[in-house]
This record gives sequence, C-alpha cells and structure tokens, in this order.
Amino acid sequence: MTNRSTYFKMTFIPISAGLFAGILVFGLFDIDFSDREALKNLLLKSLVIAVGTGLILGILNMFFKIGNFQKKGNS
Repeated sequence: MTNRSTYFKMTFIPISAGLFAGILVFGLFDIDFSDREALKNLLLKSLVIAVGTGLILGILNMFFKIGNFQKKGNS
C-alpha cells in the first residue's frame, strides 16, 4: 500500500523539475547575458515558481491520491 508521501513525491519532483527547466529556458531567450543581475533574477524566479507550484500540487495530490501505482511483484 502506498502512503501519502509517495503521492506527494510523484507529483512534486516531476512538476518542479519540469517547470524549473521550462521557465529557465524560456527566460533565456528574453534576457541579456551580460547582465548578471538579470540572470540571477531569472534563476530565482524559476526556482520559486517551480517549488511553489510543486508544493501546492503535491499537497493536493496527497489528499486526492491521484495516480495509478501498482504493487511490486516478487517476480
């Protein structure tokens, strides 16, 4: 039987990683690479948005238990 932390991890990790990479790559098209402050702001913005969204969706998934996890067999 899966517990609530499994549902949280299975939502939090992929959502956070995907959003972080997506926002970072999308933002790199818009900024000037000679401006270190803009690079730092983009990195922090993508990290905060990814972790915040991942936390919210992970907590929701803990309570609604959305996912099809199958038991591991001994074979």
